[in-house]
Amino acid sequence: MGVRRIREFNLALLGKWCWRLLEDKDSLWFRVLSARYGVDEGRLRGGGREASEWWRVVNSLSREICFSDHVSRYVGDGRKTLFWSDVWCGGVSFRIRFSRLFDLSVFKGESVFEMSQLGWGEGGEAWRWRQRLFAWEEEMVGELILLLVNVTLQITMDDKWLWTLENSNVFTVRSLYNFLTLQPHVELPVDASSIWHKDVPLKVVVFAWRLFRDRLPTKDNLLRRGVINFDSRLCVAGCGTVETSSHLFLHCNIFGTVWHLIYSWLGVSVTNPFYVPDHFHQFGFCGGFGKRRRSILQVIWFATVWEIWKERNNRLFKGKECPVYQVIDRIKFISYMWLKAKYVTLPFNLHDWWLSLFTMWGIG
Repeated sequence: MGVRRIREFNLALLGKWCWRLLEDKDSLWFRVLSARYGVDEGRLRGGGREASEWWRVVNSLSREICFSDHVSRYVGDGRKTLFWSDVWCGGVSFRIRFSRLFDLSVFKGESVFEMSQLGWGEGGEAWRWRQRLFAWEEEMVGELILLLVNVTLQITMDDKWLWTLENSNVFTVRSLYNFLTLQPHVELPVDASSIWHKDVPLKVVVFAWRLFRDRLPTKDNLLRRGVINFDSRLCVAGCGTVETSSHLFLHCNIFGTVWHLIYSWLGVSVTNPFYVPDHFHQFGFCGGFGKRRRSILQVIWFATVWEIWKERNNRLFKGKECPVYQVIDRIKFISYMWLKAKYVTLPFNLHDWWLSLFTMWGIG
């Protein structure tokens, strides 16, 4: 027998609890957690800094894409499916897709069955709002109604959760463990010589050091310290997931696409690991084991996490949102300028770097 990768195996075991959070809501342990942490619109609350370490990890994992992306909802009679909060129609929850309508709705915690009974056709009682809608909001209601036109509830069947990594559609620890271990894993810790990169500005190096130690003011860290409230814990990108370091920098539906475009620029194809330190190691070696190539890739990695953090802060504090391709352009530019500042006689110009950096350097 091979030795299990302990961290991934522990996550898979915790995934079993995430699955039970969905399946066993009538059980005693769920009622205990409800009494301890409270329920918000059908979901257990995180508990903030007063929560146990076990509950913080389970609650966070249940929202990470390694778990949530492999869970889907089969709607039977609709009695156990939340209309706004559950993902049951269209691949994303209505709470996220139609966030403005959710904010205005009088009925926030109702089930699919209850909303159907109220009437979700045009002019139906389900569409009661706290204020008069503007024209563009009325158009959103029309779009939502169109999504519901072909929905027919099966009154004789119960709602159920489906685990897409198993043919049986039932969660197993084995399936999640196998999924997690498919990703490249590096056992070595991040050493100081890798972090304190001579071609990267000191402030960015310090930022990365804090990132590796999970000391950045991400929302989950601020929540644990009591700086923000429970309702403010979600990712600024609007993906509906708690903003942890691993989520923000690697697995977010919005910011995670930055890495896919960077990989495309580099001409490599890899899968993001679960943790940031593992990603740093993996990225440095994704172009081979040459020292020169690895050093360049590390510069690009520092530039990428730096620009993701800046974009996150612009969205959070300034309300400004840049398209992902502009973030990529900034990454290419600053990584080139960092190298240019250290190596005055670079053998290529910015245009060449933009197109094919390794070929222009002569190490492709």
